[in-house]
Amino acid sequence: MLAASTGVAHAGGPYPYAGNDDIGRRLTVCANDLLVRGPNKTLLRDQTFTVQSFSGPDKEQVYGFAYGYVNDHGWGENGWFCDA
Repeated sequence: MLAASTGVAHAGGPYPYAGNDDIGRRLTVCANDLLVRGPNKTLLRDQTFTVQSFSGPDKEQVYGFAYGYVNDHGWGENGWFCDA
């Protein structure tokens, strides 16, 4: 799960959602730090995440590869990308 330190983490954070057109794209994280569930490691602002799939009726969760300090696959909360 991606949890932002910039405020309450929820799907539809203050940044754009990743959508179907973003599958396979490497997106930049805008929150100060985000927890990626699975490896339970933190992505920092400006690190990147490649979207591979979604879960939930509104695509609240994204699955993909988190680069930077995580460098592993995991699930995160949607709505925290700069360039989705």
